[in-house]
Amino acid sequence: AHLSTEQRLRLMIRVCDAVQHAHSKGVLHRDLKPSNVLVTEVDGEPLPKVIDFGIAKATGERLLEWSHFTEMGRLIGTPEYMSPEQADTSRRDVDTRTDVYALGVMLYELLVGRTPHDPSAIREAGLEEMLRQIREREPATPSSRLSTFGDEATAVAVERSTDPERLLREVRGELDWITMRALERDRERRYGSSRELAEELERFLSHEPVLARAPCAAYRARKLVGRHRLGVGIAAAGLRFLMVFAAALAREASVIARERDRARVAAETAERVSALMVDLFRSADPYGTAGPEITAREVLRAGAERMEQELEDEPEIRARLLA
Repeated sequence: AHLSTEQRLRLMIRVCDAVQHAHSKGVLHRDLKPSNVLVTEVDGEPLPKVIDFGIAKATGERLLEWSHFTEMGRLIGTPEYMSPEQADTSRRDVDTRTDVYALGVMLYELLVGRTPHDPSAIREAGLEEMLRQIREREPATPSSRLSTFGDEATAVAVERSTDPERLLREVRGELDWITMRALERDRERRYGSSRELAEELERFLSHEPVLARAPCAAYRARKLVGRHRLGVGIAAAGLRFLMVFAAALAREASVIARERDRARVAAETAERVSALMVDLFRSADPYGTAGPEITAREVLRAGAERMEQELEDEPEIRARLLA
């Protein structure tokens, strides 16, 4: 059946409730995937049943004897649906939020027909690289992934009883946010339980505000730094060097500019002093043809008076001439 996006979300809510029931009994599935969810029809409505608890883990002290798969270093689960903490073989503190992550992968697949990570690319990478990708790679949002399908988008949309443009509008925004919160690599930022994820989907279907929000720029920056610590460290060191170098250049340029201005002022002052002195003694004719003789004292007195008047706004030049 070509279930619509709304029908798929309602089915997902029932799957979340089934998983929550297992968690309430102290059982962690650890291998949730579509092949482990059996869907039957009851009174015309799809009814999912979670099956294959072969690698389930007990979460309560009463059931610890059930768990036989907690050895350090053992890989448990299906790579495409495996949470980052499951992919860390040195960790033993996997909890119910690992099933929430797997539910997020299934939700992603229900919306766009693909898992967040390409199965062939993961499995062909080798065990260590595969685990590293699961732990570190940040998947694209469902709407971003859908927009890359090209001609395949039509087939995906038809399976959901719609067209590509409408499907993209349905998925973009709140369904992106809900899915990506369930897929958070940091489990502290995921939904705390499968019931919380179900309630979020119920809010979406009821047109109520959802709790999930698009990550802010600061959060994206922190994630980027966390993924590329070495590169960011090198870039930061390079940036600091450039800043110090730029500051040194700026100081040098400032010193050069001050020296240039000082030289220019000195040249202008010398030129002005020379011009004033020449003009001041022009009245003294060495050949005695310019009228009565003028004594040096008279020349200096007249010059002092003239300087006081003409150089009132140029104290530096006036001081030099008066001296």
